[in-house]
Amino acid sequence: MRISAVLTAIAATAMLSGCVTESSYKQAQEIVRGSPAMKRDAIDRCYSGASRATPARKAQMAKIMNVSPRSNVARTYCTRAFNGIASGRITYEDFRTKSPRFIRVIQGR
Repeated sequence: MRISAVLTAIAATAMLSGCVTESSYKQAQEIVRGSPAMKRDAIDRCYSGASRATPARKAQMAKIMNVSPRSNVARTYCTRAFNGIASGRITYEDFRTKSPRFIRVIQGR
């Protein structure tokens, strides 16, 4: 799988629960950990998908993340999620199950 395809898959599923294999997750994690430019690209790809979420979904995410619904919820979510993935704070299992650890990371804690 091409690098951009892996990042696109991770980015798309960062907001919308989908199917990402552990192997592709770890590959993407190493990519965003080692390349700030690729991490920015992944955040941008995630944002482009997440910004199309319904207003109700964005309001729900704003509540979960403890941010104002008037803030850029999609950008905040994607940035926090990919920073957590790159730092190793979000594991594949956390990402897949949206675990309490995943929630803490997207809450900025």
